[in-house]
Amino acid sequence: MPARPNSAVILSQTNKQGKKIKPNKNEKTNAEKVPVYVPNIPEPTNRAELMKYWMNLSLDDKTANKMLWISDNGSKVCRRTEEICPVLDRPERYEYSPQVLCKEVIWDMRAYWEVEFSGWVVIGATYIGAGRRANTGPSGLGENEESWGLCWSGTHYQIWYNGIDKDINNVPYCSTIGVYLDQPAGIISFYAVTGEGAEREVELLYKVKSTLDNKILPGFWVGIQSSCKLLKRPNEFAEND
Repeated sequence: MPARPNSAVILSQTNKQGKKIKPNKNEKTNAEKVPVYVPNIPEPTNRAELMKYWMNLSLDDKTANKMLWISDNGSKVCRRTEEICPVLDRPERYEYSPQVLCKEVIWDMRAYWEVEFSGWVVIGATYIGAGRRANTGPSGLGENEESWGLCWSGTHYQIWYNGIDKDINNVPYCSTIGVYLDQPAGIISFYAVTGEGAEREVELLYKVKSTLDNKILPGFWVGIQSSCKLLKRPNEFAEND
């Protein structure tokens, strides 16, 4: 069982009731692969237990801000400078925030995924109906009540929610982050994934306890000269998809 750093804390929150949204043809739920949700079971305490809830994710280029470049079959996003990617404007695309969401919707289930990042990247999740245009208010992950994010500031990690950032000190830099989300239980946990190969393990960075009453999409906020990549399920935990 991995040791938790001293900075691991729990943040209690109560969100406003989620907005009703129209179905998006580009949404993916992997419903046929998700087991029936069983409430009141112990939370995962190590990486092997988290892997039981692994969810393969893919970036939705239709949501990507024009400063972001999607590659590697929808698994990698990077931002070079202020260079604009030649794509059409769309109502679901982030207008100003350099962000992109995933296609897969998390609802009535548990899910876990891992991301490898370089530079300044906010790794998080948002309600599917949260604003993405200039006239809807702050839309960066963690800048509003409908999203959450974790980033490396250059010297320490920070957790963001509702426009407030909280420092997570005394935890060394790690380029791979795991995210566990239990939507019905209202839990979002961020982990540092340490070690190599089959010896990799997780250390809890932050656990959010909230009321998650709407569909959720994983997402990323990418700074200049930064990138992140969605990782595939490791071979030692591979299953037949």
